[in-house]
Amino acid sequence: MRINTLFARLFLTCLAALVFSHVVLAVTFAALFQHSQASLHLNAAALNQMKQLFSIASCLSLVPTSIMLLFLSHRITAPLREMQRVACQIAQGEFAQRVKIKRHDEVGTLGEAFNAMAAALADLDQMRKDFVANVSHDLRSPLTSIHGFVRAFLDDAIPDDRKCHALQVMEEQTTRMIKLVNDLLDLTRIEAGQLEIHPVAFNLSELVRQVVARMEPEWAKKQVIVEILTEEAYDIYAMADRDRIDQVLVNLIHNALQFSPPACSVAVCLRKEAQAMIAVQDEGPGIKPEDRERIWERFYKVDQARTKQTGTGIGLSIVKHLLDLHHSPISVASEVGKGSTFTFTLPLAPNPSLLLEAERPER
Repeated sequence: MRINTLFARLFLTCLAALVFSHVVLAVTFAALFQHSQASLHLNAAALNQMKQLFSIASCLSLVPTSIMLLFLSHRITAPLREMQRVACQIAQGEFAQRVKIKRHDEVGTLGEAFNAMAAALADLDQMRKDFVANVSHDLRSPLTSIHGFVRAFLDDAIPDDRKCHALQVMEEQTTRMIKLVNDLLDLTRIEAGQLEIHPVAFNLSELVRQVVARMEPEWAKKQVIVEILTEEAYDIYAMADRDRIDQVLVNLIHNALQFSPPACSVAVCLRKEAQAMIAVQDEGPGIKPEDRERIWERFYKVDQARTKQTGTGIGLSIVKHLLDLHHSPISVASEVGKGSTFTFTLPLAPNPSLLLEAERPER
């Protein structure tokens, strides 16, 4: 018969150890008495009587000892049964449940770890709910806008001088949806381990200029100035996946624009040291110290009250994952009320002079 509970195994193990110790004690006692019988001047009848009394005492001692073992086994395994109960409730979606353990041993440590896991699951579940709500809003808003303009076009309700503006709005909303869908696909591929990078040598300075120029309609509409700051006399060449670094820059600049008030500036700084250093600096509200470690988590948003301005909370998570694939660290320096600076590094490309020569147009 198989024993399927820890309580029964613990109790039977302790009981077997107790019985075995009694048997060893009885055998040892009998052997010593047999060896010392002559010096103790005991006859055979007295020796047998002592053996019987010892056996009776051993059997009687097993009863209270077994009761004590039963109580201790139940007490030791009680936290584990509590964990099992709470785990079943968490599996049903009740993430507020916690294990109540007032112990400081290994079982107590296990209970604390279990509660920490439950708290992390509760936070993740809340972020998932917020994420679904935000994504639903971010998809519904542009779809509603596009649907309204399409209906207006079909009804010929838009004046000719406003049709160009309506098409521009539809194009902006379509671009917004495409970016959201692409971010979701990238996040899914990253978490599934299906996203690969292909490092090549490329002109990092030129890539930054292209990204800033490509995003000009966005920052011009926000009335924010984006400038490139560098003290290098020549372009910087890096070794990385050009398309993924393009995605990193777009997400960082987009994040800076989201939090920058009008009439402010966003700076993209380039510096060449042992590695190529890129920093994106904004003049936004800054990030609180307790939020800085969590901004890289998927679905996490610093300001929950500003849902429409802060997006879905996956941009920085994608940035962190992409740079991790490059083995490139990224850090954030921020002061509340004075803005934030995101800085990351990339390895320099070997033989940049050859690349520069190859980029020069033929005469």
